[in-house]
Amino acid sequence: MVDTAAIRYPLLPLRDMVIYPGSVTSIFVGREKSMEATRRAMDADRRIILATQRNAEITIPGLSDLYETGVAGEILQLLKMPDNTYKILIEGLYRVRILDIDNNDEKCQEGIAVAATSLQPAGEKEQHLYQKSIGKLIDAFERLNEQQTFLPAENWRELKVKNDPERMIHAIAECLRIPFIEQQDILGTDNLWERAEKVKAAMENQLELSRLEGQIHDKVRAQLDKMQRQYYLQEQIKAIREEMGDTEPDEFESLRKRAKAKTWSDEIRQRCESEIRKLEKMPPMSAESGVIRNYLDWLLDLPFSEVTTDNADIKKAEQILEESHYGLEKIKDRILEFIAVKQLSSEMRGPILCLVGPPGVGKTSLAKSLADSLGRKFVRIALGGVRDEAEIRGHRRTYIGSMPGRIIGALKKVRVKNPVILLDEIDKISSDFRGNPAAALLEVLDPEQNKEFSDHYLDIPFDLSQALFVATANVTHSIPEALLDRLEIIQLSGYTEMEKIQIANKYLIPRQIEENGIKGVELQYTNKSLAYILRHYTKEAGVRQFERELAQIGRKIAREVVEKTGDTQSYVLDRQSIMRYLGPAKYLYTRKETENPVGKVSGLAWTSTGGDILNIEVALAHGKGNLSLTGNLGDVMKESANTALGFVRSQAHFLGLSADFFEKNDIFIHVPEGAIPKDGPSAGITLVTAIISALTQRGVLSHIAMTGEVTLRGHVLAIGGLKEKVLAAFRGGITHVICPKDNQKDFEEIPQSIRQQMQFHFVSHVREVIPLALVQGHSVFQDKAGLAFYATHLTGSTTQPM
Repeated sequence: MVDTAAIRYPLLPLRDMVIYPGSVTSIFVGREKSMEATRRAMDADRRIILATQRNAEITIPGLSDLYETGVAGEILQLLKMPDNTYKILIEGLYRVRILDIDNNDEKCQEGIAVAATSLQPAGEKEQHLYQKSIGKLIDAFERLNEQQTFLPAENWRELKVKNDPERMIHAIAECLRIPFIEQQDILGTDNLWERAEKVKAAMENQLELSRLEGQIHDKVRAQLDKMQRQYYLQEQIKAIREEMGDTEPDEFESLRKRAKAKTWSDEIRQRCESEIRKLEKMPPMSAESGVIRNYLDWLLDLPFSEVTTDNADIKKAEQILEESHYGLEKIKDRILEFIAVKQLSSEMRGPILCLVGPPGVGKTSLAKSLADSLGRKFVRIALGGVRDEAEIRGHRRTYIGSMPGRIIGALKKVRVKNPVILLDEIDKISSDFRGNPAAALLEVLDPEQNKEFSDHYLDIPFDLSQALFVATANVTHSIPEALLDRLEIIQLSGYTEMEKIQIANKYLIPRQIEENGIKGVELQYTNKSLAYILRHYTKEAGVRQFERELAQIGRKIAREVVEKTGDTQSYVLDRQSIMRYLGPAKYLYTRKETENPVGKVSGLAWTSTGGDILNIEVALAHGKGNLSLTGNLGDVMKESANTALGFVRSQAHFLGLSADFFEKNDIFIHVPEGAIPKDGPSAGITLVTAIISALTQRGVLSHIAMTGEVTLRGHVLAIGGLKEKVLAAFRGGITHVICPKDNQKDFEEIPQSIRQQMQFHFVSHVREVIPLALVQGHSVFQDKAGLAFYATHLTGSTTQPM
């Protein structure tokens, strides 16, 4: 009999397990309150309430942390373990519904519960279905118990003799390998019919799982038998062929025939024969045989001796380069020099060129033209984001799925050992715990070592000395120094506006007309309209964005051609039509001032997209001698501003300023477009000129722009990117440029057409800048002794009109 009145027994929370009425289970008890509950139950009538926790991580569960339905149990045996914990043997008696937990005693929790009633099917129909469900459940368990013994036969027979359906349901549920959450759901179901259905569903899943496990076992066994059978039959076929004198080559003879046709060294030939002998002795379906077959395929496909004949016609090579690229004379000359030396010296080692320049200037396509002009095959290896050394050297054959590195893979692709190999974006290689790919490239790109390049997968030397490596990069500072030392750097600066227009006329527009299918359209455009697109819709050193804008215009025209069938197909590309096709202008390039402003100077800056005019503004106000720098300036540019101010303060006497002027006034320096970071020392003389202009209230000549680093003593130092800066000045309408005297060596890089339209002033000291840049600048420095001193020690500026 089960008492339906409220009961109060010590509480034993269970973790990740469920105990059913009628089952006898061993439990290890280790929590202090659980151990105290066990002791109190043993001291009383051995009764205890068992409840499963919802979260096993909770040490002292509350009422909400336990499932509502538990089991009243009786402790049959208690053993004290060596670690002072308990092992108890407990029997579940009946289901209970937990009402509350008494936590008044700090040492032990007590559960207050009532017995949970199991509901029998009410009507005759429900009773019939219940009996039928119990029968199916028994049949299913007996089938499962035959496959995997969950209950000994005598225990199962004893259960059937007792004919207690509820006890049988619990016994079967306890045997199933299902999560404790499902076990708890079964225990918490009051309706016996529903409880039986849940156990039956779990049983059917268990039967299906058992069936799948059996199928997998049978398949594995059959596969092993098949491999052994195939090996036996192959050996029989081999013996029969030998008896019949059959000369038809088998797989191994075919491999040996291919190997014999190769021009190999003795080391490679011995390695190949060794691998073939290993393959002969292996079962054909083994994993190791697949690895060896893959290795032999790589070995037989690689071009250890195959080469292409280089083009010896230097005129033809020059024609190919001229047809494919506009300008870039320096790199074209370097390629033609290589071809000329190659004709005179057959032992020449291939140079390792590195084309460095901003995006879109044609570095990758130039490498392809190099291969065409030499008559060699071309292959590109993208190195951007590569961070694993195995990408270069390959994986050792001990790894699953191993294969050679990208260098060997590229040579297999072109099937010659002397192609042009493009290492694209070499400056974007990174490294991590898997190694440094840049270090692996040291051997590849060293002419003294790459004759015996060793790939981890091949494990034999491969001659890379006849390959011509060409690398591309946007910058050189991110390339490791040891790797940079092996490269012949060729700088590709941005195109001038006129060069971009010529490239559009010669290459881009014809290509877009063909790609967009508008060959029959009469397209009228001028260099002025192309210049408008360049200035207002692109901001780059190359022509990539320029071509995208031209492609958009081509697509718009193609649509109009289709929609206006029968109309005159003639289109004029002027400013209005450009705005209709491309929308409002995207960029407003900086132009020179229309007046001579005070405290504002046009500096010149280098950017990743070429050059730009960088205006610097200076203002004064009464204050405490503070210097305020704004405009998102970097540390180097801030130091340059402090250096410029330091020089100006040292010249205060010559400028006619009072001794305490800088203590009573604040100086504000601002560089517009504050969202754009700016850094570098080349704005030094620009800062000095702007400060002196603000102090003396003399305007800065609007047709002047300048660039140059300044020292604390006023000397002007060389800067980089002179060509790009001059191009930006020319585009902005500047006619006079002041630059360091040490940069006269870079003067020849500036296009002749621009040199003819501008005047350049090369200076070595700031005192040479002020007379050139300011209105009435010759009278700025009032001290005659100071002027005499500088006249004695300065070499004088050089003005070079062209």
